[in-house]
Amino acid sequence: MTDTDAPTDRRRGRTRRTTITPAPGTDEAVVEKRPRSRFSPRELFRTGGGRLAEPLSPLPGASVLRTLVTSLLSVLCLLTVGGAILLLLLWQQQRDSGVLSTQLDRTWDLFGLLRSIERWVAFAVVPIAMAWITLAVINIRRATGRRPNPIVAALSLPVGVIGAWYVGRELVEPADGVVGTVAAFVLQAVFLLVPLVVLLRLAVAAEARHRPMRAAALLGIAVLAMIQFLGALSTIDEDAGSSEWGRLGAYLIIVALTQVLGTLAANEGARAIEEGTEHRFQLRSRFGESVLAQAGEL
Repeated sequence: MTDTDAPTDRRRGRTRRTTITPAPGTDEAVVEKRPRSRFSPRELFRTGGGRLAEPLSPLPGASVLRTLVTSLLSVLCLLTVGGAILLLLLWQQQRDSGVLSTQLDRTWDLFGLLRSIERWVAFAVVPIAMAWITLAVINIRRATGRRPNPIVAALSLPVGVIGAWYVGRELVEPADGVVGTVAAFVLQAVFLLVPLVVLLRLAVAAEARHRPMRAAALLGIAVLAMIQFLGALSTIDEDAGSSEWGRLGAYLIIVALTQVLGTLAANEGARAIEEGTEHRFQLRSRFGESVLAQAGEL
């Protein structure tokens, strides 16, 4: 090949090979060949078993379940506000002109109706929230490649709720002394934190924001403390004296405000997990496209 052919070869994209020969009297260099993988880059991306798996798009419906849970929690807040209004009206009526026995019976009947509705709404929240947790875990598995257990995550909610309720009824209420009451309440708070810790782990897996779920955990403990030591719609006794109606109504207003803040924090934390999962799916999809593009060039 002449020198005039070199520019032509460069224009055509050809490269000239250069062979390096050892000097006379020296041993030939031994070059170790790297074992070639049995899997092509395309197969490495699409297979599992310790290799990079292809991300799958999150399943729809998580936002709908989250909206249902938030709506039911909002109904619980409104029921607490309704109970507070009844007690405050009863207290105001008692201060102005007194309360007749018929008025008192009608008020407590309405209060009992609010309690019954609160109980049924609370029962409805648990299965829907479990469905959201299950779907959120499945989407995290599909989008990130991590393998959290959806059954364990979903069962953490009823375990925490039932455990907190049982400890509150069997240990906190009959506890004698400050030390025993505080110890029982700490155990109750631990049960309440079980599903919240699981949700925090899901936020870590989805690389989502942690602050909303942490705020929801703190507000949940605050609501639990108010229910146990101040009063709530389900714990106020009908035998309470008229002098306590105003104080109990004010307590219910505080509980309702804390419930609103907790509901907003829980909704924001759940939405952060959904957005983090979607973001991780988009990132892994783009990375996979670049890997497949490189595989096609080989």
